[in-house]
Amino acid sequence: MTRINITVPEDLLEEFKKYCDSQVRTVSSQIQFFMKQAVESSQQQKGDENS
Repeated sequence: MTRINITVPEDLLEEFKKYCDSQVRTVSSQIQFFMKQAVESSQQQKGDENS
């Protein structure tokens, strides 16, 4: 695992924490989930373009 730092507006972070609570995930886990979805979606789009 690698640790990263990001800068986001405080109000956005607070809303995101609430969202994570509703998804029963930590902020870190939720960000990993979104990152994985973005990468898979990008790879799928590239695959579709090559078809």
